[in-house]
Amino acid sequence: LRHLVQEGLVVTEINRGARVRDVSTADVIDVYRARTAIETAAVTALLERAGSFDPAPLEHAQHHIRDVCPDDCSQTPSQELIAADIDFHRALVAMAGSPRLSRAHEPLAAESQMLLNWHPVYAVSDYVADHQKLLEAIASRDPGAADVVRAHLQLTVELLIQETTRYADRLASTESLVS
Repeated sequence: LRHLVQEGLVVTEINRGARVRDVSTADVIDVYRARTAIETAAVTALLERAGSFDPAPLEHAQHHIRDVCPDDCSQTPSQELIAADIDFHRALVAMAGSPRLSRAHEPLAAESQMLLNWHPVYAVSDYVADHQKLLEAIASRDPGAADVVRAHLQLTVELLIQETTRYADRLASTESLVS
């Protein structure tokens, strides 16, 4: 529980116990701003490295995303798909070979995993294709790979904000009916 509090996922109150922290638009933006800084730095470091690198960890993570995607694309992402998504991004950061970037990324990955529960219905083909695009940009050493990562994370922010706003509007509407 202390670990979850430390990561900002749980709030404790004296004599009241613990609860999952409320999520705001500002939280989504802040988490993804930090992730963008770390993941683009990781990709930049990876591409600046002399010589070649093995894209196998990303390829493995992408295969896992593809394997856990349901056939029905009219669903919100499952817990298994969300975990596979986060693992892809962990692999991306780990490939940079920077223990500091990996340590900084880990609490954000945990928080993102919670935030992705707000992910709206999104076509599985798009979900797989989005990560394939990242894999290809990095594996081919595309100089614009960091921009591809940035755009990918920004799309996630936009989708999450739309969904959290819809939920907040529904909640406010329900509360006004009750009062």
